[in-house]
Amino acid sequence: MWPALQAECGATVQLIQVDRDSDAGRKFSESYRINYQPGFVVLDAAGKVTYAALGPYTPDEVRTLVEKAAAN
Repeated sequence: MWPALQAECGATVQLIQVDRDSDAGRKFSESYRINYQPGFVVLDAAGKVTYAALGPYTPDEVRTLVEKAAAN
């Protein structure tokens, strides 16, 4: 799913996967209050958080979130 989304939206959206089991990943997740998986953080071009929460959970929900971010 991730490679296809990156290919479709890569010109406007950068997808980064974080390993919550690593120290750096845990610190990143905790800084956005994402304490469980899957959690998503969306930043706009200015670096402002536009979404930080658990889920979405299905491929279609992830695609919708990414497409919404790409449109901004």
